[in-house]
Amino acid sequence: MNPEAQQTPGEELGRKALAEVLSKAHSYCECEKERIALTNDARITAIRAELALLQGEEKKLAERLHKALPPGDITERRRKAIYYWTVTVFLTVAGFFFSLLAFDPYRLGWKSYLYCAGIAVISPFCVEKFLETWSSPRLMKTLATIACLAALSSLVLLALVRGDVLAQAARSASTVITFAQDSTATPPQPENTFYDRTLVLLRLLMALLALAMEIGAGLALYEARRLGAISGDDPGPIEQAAKEVQVKMVSKLEEWRRLDNQAAVFQNEFWRDFYRALSDGLTRRSIVRVSAFVLCIALFAAPHVFAAERLNLVIALDLSRSEAAKALDQTQEFEKNMAAVTRLLVEVPAGSSITVLGITDRSFAQPDILLSAELSDDAGYFGERLQAARGRLAITFRERAKNLSPTSPKTDILGALLVAADLFRPSSGRRDVLFIFSDMRQDTLTLDLEHPKVVSASLAMGKAERERLLPDLHGVEVYVLGVDGAGKDIAYWQTLRDFWTAYFKKTGADLKTYTVLRELPSLSQ
Repeated sequence: MNPEAQQTPGEELGRKALAEVLSKAHSYCECEKERIALTNDARITAIRAELALLQGEEKKLAERLHKALPPGDITERRRKAIYYWTVTVFLTVAGFFFSLLAFDPYRLGWKSYLYCAGIAVISPFCVEKFLETWSSPRLMKTLATIACLAALSSLVLLALVRGDVLAQAARSASTVITFAQDSTATPPQPENTFYDRTLVLLRLLMALLALAMEIGAGLALYEARRLGAISGDDPGPIEQAAKEVQVKMVSKLEEWRRLDNQAAVFQNEFWRDFYRALSDGLTRRSIVRVSAFVLCIALFAAPHVFAAERLNLVIALDLSRSEAAKALDQTQEFEKNMAAVTRLLVEVPAGSSITVLGITDRSFAQPDILLSAELSDDAGYFGERLQAARGRLAITFRERAKNLSPTSPKTDILGALLVAADLFRPSSGRRDVLFIFSDMRQDTLTLDLEHPKVVSASLAMGKAERERLLPDLHGVEVYVLGVDGAGKDIAYWQTLRDFWTAYFKKTGADLKTYTVLRELPSLSQ
């Protein structure tokens, strides 16, 4: 006999009353959560604009700090400036004479002096202007490194030439003495190849030495002018202003995160207080009067436990190459998604219909159904049938997916959503839930969201509408998990989220979660 047929009118009335209370509490919680999110959206947008302004201000302060007066008192800076001016003059004069030496065989006369003077002055001048224009500490380090390597290389080559000189001198010292009475002919001496051997080394030496001298002269001129300045910005206040800007940026980021999480915090606090009050309200006397069935529901059931709808679950798993990115623990994002899917399969309720769909470069043209199963409504008296079915489901998925790897050259998420819409269509009377484990970087010829530096939500949405890539997902709960930002900056991730938020809203879906994390919600709600 059906146990429900034996319920007394009081038990039935208590059950319906409790279901009504839970239903209204859930409705209130969802409405308040949406109100908080909408209220905070304007402030979050303003915070993002303020952060952009602070980043620009920080960049300007960094440029001013680089151009500010060097640290130290005036006497010390002047002493260093004299040193750098001396180095500049010496290297310029040396460059003049080296240039004169190169022009000497051509016998240009007084014209060669003009050419050599221009050559000696133009290189340090151009290097100094180049550094002053770009004003980059990294550029200074790069040029200093090049000059140092060129100077050291020229010294090594000079050492090689010097070694050949010493070897030639040692061979020339052993001169053979021939006497007049000796009729023996003098053996021919080997050909002297000293100049042939050292010519290439000498040319390379002179080229590297000239490069080091000219860059060094430009660096010395730049430092001499910077240290010789008697007026300019004081670096102390600029550093203080930069620190204040950084503190403001940290504060804005903290406020942004707090506002972004406020709706979820309210939801958790609401249900915590609701169940605490419900639990405290059950006195010992009322426990005796209320049946064990109603008591268990009141203490442990979720808001949707009385819903007659069964779960229609579709899981979309990204198989593209971008999911091969590794985290700090050297685990691929794909491996983390696989583990999350397995955890999800062992939580499905009785009566669920499950489909695991692969996201590839041909998601719509050739759908890749990794798993399709349906659980019985009968969970067993102690839930043993449901537990066994979950275990077989997870084992079957692992067996079918053990050879899977993220090898698809492109990512067709929109095609997978079109297939998911067909899977949801015949399932009227069920709760439709879609889980997407992907970085959400759509990459097809029709719509490319992976390669732009930032995603224009309006342009991308317009193209999706023109190409008829908007499936009917009305009433579908969507959870997008594991949206990693590997190889991308925060601005790209945020604009990509803005597009998908607008996209799912356009399709009629209810986007519950869009996050880099893989925290799974309860499927029994």
